[in-house]
Amino acid sequence: AADVYAFGTVWYELQARDWPFKNQAAEALIWQIGSGEGMKRVLASVSLGKEVTEILSACWAFDLQERPSFPLLMDMLEKLPKLNRRLSHPGHFWKSA
Repeated sequence: AADVYAFGTVWYELQARDWPFKNQAAEALIWQIGSGEGMKRVLASVSLGKEVTEILSACWAFDLQERPSFPLLMDMLEKLPKLNRRLSHPGHFWKSA
């Protein structure tokens, strides 16, 4: 369960491009994380989309039994909407003269 929590934290940092907590005393961080209230505030303060927020909320669940297993987490991640992007392939390589 701790690994899922840690994954959620790293994934948040990648999605939000920011730390979940910053400029706070260690005591405040310990209380916020230990009470479960801090993560709710973090998720309420960013706009990452419904699906991403639901996954992060599950990873950061206060009750360890409510956190998803990694196989379930993988299923949740695979169900995220995907962007349709075209691959960029250079047609020709030009030599320098």
